[in-house]
Amino acid sequence: MIEFGYMNIAIIGFGSMGMKIKEIAEKRGHIVNVIVDPISKEATFKNINEANLKDSDIVIDFSSANAVLENVKACASSKKNLIIGTTGWYEQMGEVEKIAKESGIGVLWSANFSIGVNMYYKVIAKAALLVNQYDEYDIWGNELHHNNKVDSPSGTAKEISKILLENVKRKTEVIYNKLDRKINPNEIHFSSTRGGAVNFNHTVSFDSPSDSITIIHNARDRGGYALGAIKVAEWLKDKKGFFNMDDFFNNAADAKSYGEPKK
Repeated sequence: MIEFGYMNIAIIGFGSMGMKIKEIAEKRGHIVNVIVDPISKEATFKNINEANLKDSDIVIDFSSANAVLENVKACASSKKNLIIGTTGWYEQMGEVEKIAKESGIGVLWSANFSIGVNMYYKVIAKAALLVNQYDEYDIWGNELHHNNKVDSPSGTAKEISKILLENVKRKTEVIYNKLDRKINPNEIHFSSTRGGAVNFNHTVSFDSPSDSITIIHNARDRGGYALGAIKVAEWLKDKKGFFNMDDFFNNAADAKSYGEPKK
């Protein structure tokens, strides 16, 4: 089992996820030495800059989509590796990748850091490959999130939809909005529901006239998402380049070998 030193972690965005990341990081022996948030009373700084990050080893960003590019630039100038958990910024992916590679830092992004959700992606991909062989099976999806979720569909729903389209050739489009018509054979309807305080559920069903196969991921709390982000930070600490969760999972022997941090 590999032992690794504790990290000084900077968190950008101190909402529900930021708070849970702090809790999990400290349980694993790390120190959250910087909290950047323009509103939170627990924040150490309202803005991110090179001076504010100088004593941090790595940065975890769960802020807002419109702040991601500037946060990446600040981390690049500070030579600090960065985890991006914010969604909705993906049209800037090329620019973020360029900054990461040119500055020599490590950046890993994901729409969802839950280890369980990322295993769910792989289960869906395998199931979709099988369903691709049998035209009798139609496909639908639904996601349920808490009442504070700001985007719909979520980044996770979009990733699941992408996996389905890549593996089921007769499906070429995903409809997220309300349908006031008959759905076309090439379409998948992936609906969204928002409500309640702590809801994280994704459902995909492969449905034929005679039976259905329904695959569900249901998270009980934010802990799995936060733990995944910290495990990724431990893996990314000394790496350079532009990564996603596939890179983390493809190095599973490395990623799962971590024990408790050694102070």
